Amino acid sequence: MELLTPEAINGYKDYTQRTIAYAQYKAGGKYYKSKISNVFVMPDGRLAVDFLIDHTVPGDILVTEVQLYNTNNKLWLSKPENVMRKDVQEGILYRFTFIIQEG
Repeated sequence: MELLTPEAINGYKDYTQRTIAYAQYKAGGKYYKSKISNVFVMPDGRLAVDFLIDHTVPGDILVTEVQLYNTNNKLWLSKPENVMRKDVQEGILYRFTFIIQEG
């Protein structure tokens, strides 16, 4: 039996959209901060967070971790990764998608 109403779930989604502040990615053992380019609710109800892995680091890089932080600079989400960015690429648009639901 679910206790939360759809309105409550939407409230959590709204809160999350307002609270995610920035992303970081790890390449070559060092973390690099990245601006969030978009946070939105997808048509299927999932929350999406987009950011760019750009040319802050020159050359070919292997991204081994991605993270999201809140407005208090606290880690909210961390995910191991294995994404190669070649030097000739302009950048990589990275998207987190997740579902907020009653467990």
